[in-house]
Amino acid sequence: MSELEIKHPEFARRLTDLMSDRDIDKNTLSNKTGISYEMIRRYCEGLAKPRSKGLEKISSALGTTAPYLEYGGQFGKKMSVAELMEKIHDIQSPKSVDEPDEGAPADTKKISFSKSTDSQVPVISWVAAGSFSDVMPVTIDDVIDWIPRPAHLSPRAFGLIIQGRSMWPEFKPDEIIYVEPEITPWDLKDGDLIVVHCNDDKQATFKQLVIGDSQDEMYLKPLNPDWPDQKMIPMGECMLVGIVDSKHTRYR
Repeated sequence: MSELEIKHPEFARRLTDLMSDRDIDKNTLSNKTGISYEMIRRYCEGLAKPRSKGLEKISSALGTTAPYLEYGGQFGKKMSVAELMEKIHDIQSPKSVDEPDEGAPADTKKISFSKSTDSQVPVISWVAAGSFSDVMPVTIDDVIDWIPRPAHLSPRAFGLIIQGRSMWPEFKPDEIIYVEPEITPWDLKDGDLIVVHCNDDKQATFKQLVIGDSQDEMYLKPLNPDWPDQKMIPMGECMLVGIVDSKHTRYR
């Protein structure tokens, strides 16, 4: 693969647009974040994308959120539940496509909210999934996008964007999986695909469940036979977040 191949054009566009809006050049961003000028240049040109720590430093320096920088979407700041509901109501109201809300980010029209959020599933970050609780995530830092809700899923179901290739080839990077949290460990079966949060990890992980001779012998493994880390993780070291129900496929 060529060193000069642009791998992350959308990320680079969001990054350079924000830098331009805030009148911050590469040198300044480098000084604010402690990230080298050369890496900032590569990020701006779409040749590379920062990992989570670098993403947090850059988003903080630019006054935005890491999910917005990484995935785009409608919002670049945290909102309360009331503010989120008001924003959804505004988007649902009939408007001309040529008349976006004053002060709204350029990506406003990219997320489509239905007339009822009952027919939509929030797509959240893996970090948010790792701290998923008994209530649906509603802060803008959690909600990246919305996708159609299959009728059989519970109101607490959510989506996750596949990262990496540990579950390749059945699940490819950037595909979206539906996760159903309304399940207990006792309902799981051998071979189920589940999302868990293990020990002190900062985010959730996606693995296949392996059950031994009893329900007490549960382990997690990647699907990809070529994945370098093939050791099985004891399920007892992890908290069940939900079971993977299906995939949401987009072609654009």
